[in-house]
Amino acid sequence: MARARVLLVDDGSVDETTSALRDRDCRVTVVGSIADALLNLQNNRVDTVVTEYELPDGTGLDLLAEIRESYETLPVVLYTAHGDEHVASQAIDAGVSSYIPKDEPTTAARLAETVTELTIADVTGVTSDDVPAPTTETIIRAVDEAPIGITISDPSLPDNPMVYINEAYEELTGYDADLALGRNCRFLQGPDTEEEAVAEMREAIEAREPVDVEVVNYREDGTPFWNHVTIAPLFDEDGNLTHFVGFQNDVTDRKEAEAVAKQRADSLREERQALERVLGRISGLVNETSQILVNSGTRTEIEGEVCAEIAQTDGYSHAWIGESKVTGTRTTVSVNQTGTSGAVEMETAGEWTETIFEEAIEQGTVKVVSGDNDLPAGIAPSKYNASSMAVVPLTYRRATYGVLAVYAERSDVLDRRECKIFEALGQMIASGINAVETKQVLTADRVTELGFEITDESFPLIELAQVSNGSVSYNGSTLDDDSALRVFVTMSASESEFEDILNQCKTITDGFVIAQQEGTIAASLELQGADVFRELAEYGATLRDLSVSGDSKTAQLHIDLPVEGDVRSVLSELESAYNGVNLVRQHERERDPRPTAEFVAAVADRLTDRQYTALETAYLSDYFEFPRPVSGEELADSMDISRQTYHQHLRAAQRKLLEEFFETK
Repeated sequence: MARARVLLVDDGSVDETTSALRDRDCRVTVVGSIADALLNLQNNRVDTVVTEYELPDGTGLDLLAEIRESYETLPVVLYTAHGDEHVASQAIDAGVSSYIPKDEPTTAARLAETVTELTIADVTGVTSDDVPAPTTETIIRAVDEAPIGITISDPSLPDNPMVYINEAYEELTGYDADLALGRNCRFLQGPDTEEEAVAEMREAIEAREPVDVEVVNYREDGTPFWNHVTIAPLFDEDGNLTHFVGFQNDVTDRKEAEAVAKQRADSLREERQALERVLGRISGLVNETSQILVNSGTRTEIEGEVCAEIAQTDGYSHAWIGESKVTGTRTTVSVNQTGTSGAVEMETAGEWTETIFEEAIEQGTVKVVSGDNDLPAGIAPSKYNASSMAVVPLTYRRATYGVLAVYAERSDVLDRRECKIFEALGQMIASGINAVETKQVLTADRVTELGFEITDESFPLIELAQVSNGSVSYNGSTLDDDSALRVFVTMSASESEFEDILNQCKTITDGFVIAQQEGTIAASLELQGADVFRELAEYGATLRDLSVSGDSKTAQLHIDLPVEGDVRSVLSELESAYNGVNLVRQHERERDPRPTAEFVAAVADRLTDRQYTALETAYLSDYFEFPRPVSGEELADSMDISRQTYHQHLRAAQRKLLEEFFETK
């Protein structure tokens, strides 16, 4: 009886199992996964499959389902150490040939006996002793019609030529019998045939030993294909070599799939290695930048220390931070460089607009320049012994603080991964700059005063002036957490006219009169669409004055901005919200007399947003005057909270204000 070929699918220790099977004269092949099992089934004859239940890429029942799609009658035994009654029930329902748990001492022997029984009996119960031997004619026809190429060569003839080929060989190679017979099979070799495989076949033939190789061969039309070649010697009864039999099978699809899998694995490995290199180089930089942002008190400190840290990091040679500054109609770049004594400002030879700097900011992504690429000599990579430069946008929400330029020593440094990290780093830096500039609004002694004229009739106070046929002047404002802007104004109107005026204004959602005197009223108004004012606050802008005269359709808007603030972004923000916006005034001045910067900052730090709004609303509404022109209930309504909650916020704010005053006195 021929030896049974058993495919054992198990990724654990199988020594006892294989030993028991081999004692029964089984030829055992062990694989560790479903994928390897299916590949083995494609390329080899298998009489029985024995599988564990738990496998790295699925379960034994998953393997059974795959097998049944192509091999309906192949016996499959579930032999598992991970089974239970539920698994056994599933296995039987799925149609396993046998279910054998491993938890018994004699299970290995039981498995071997089961495999033997399954191998020697067919579905009718006929054993190998009852099977009649095929006739010679049947064997010849089987060889002729076999689905794989079969050849026979005669080593007694010069050059061991082929004396027989079957039809599958002709189909596989494209060579008819009259072209192939009488020739050595080496005529299938070509330019990409590996010499190692050829040498292995030659040495085996010379040694009269079997050989199994995979080699690139060429069809008659020149098409290459991967050929799985098996060659075995044939001996007569006296042990004399008579022929060599060869089996050829096209395995091109499998080899190509393996090549793709290897390519993907190599690509993933390279990706992982590259990522590890990037993280190794960048992680320290990110940590140091975080510390710089926490410890720095000014924008200049942030810019200088961040640039210095980057320049000291392996792989980079230099860094600077540049911003656009509006100077008439021309926009230039101010560069804060490292490696010199203090900050140095310089202008590029061109304008900011329509450059890679503006492109990086507009798109919000890092842009890389290889080589000098027509950049001004002062900022070209070659000036800093670099091969490329990354332009990193510095944006926080809608505020823009210029760009960070990073110079890389090697061309492979600023790759896709590194650019993503620098993109996040740019946002971190911009957030840090925003934080220090917002604080400077409260503490700075000098500010940049900006004057704007707005002619858009949808601007709230313009509409209010037109409806009331009078002038409107600004007294103050509060901005709550829900983006509602409440403005306190003095306007030409009477209290009896106010409600009708309010109903006609589309840009005002709510309001009430605080006081009335000599044809004017002081009123609190809630404006619609206050997003632009919230955005201006994020740039560090403070609304200083706002007015519309009675005979004009132009609003006069004055804003105080930190000296280091981004004028261009403030202008762009207003232009995006309203038409007819013109910057008519820009100059630096001393801040209006006020409490010390330290006191203001300390109070602001102690108050919550709600407490600050409650205190500011009360002050701007003259709530502390006597008699009070407005009630606590009205102020609470303006903040959309109860009267009791409003007074709690107000009392807490007053207490903190007084504590700070007397503690620092």
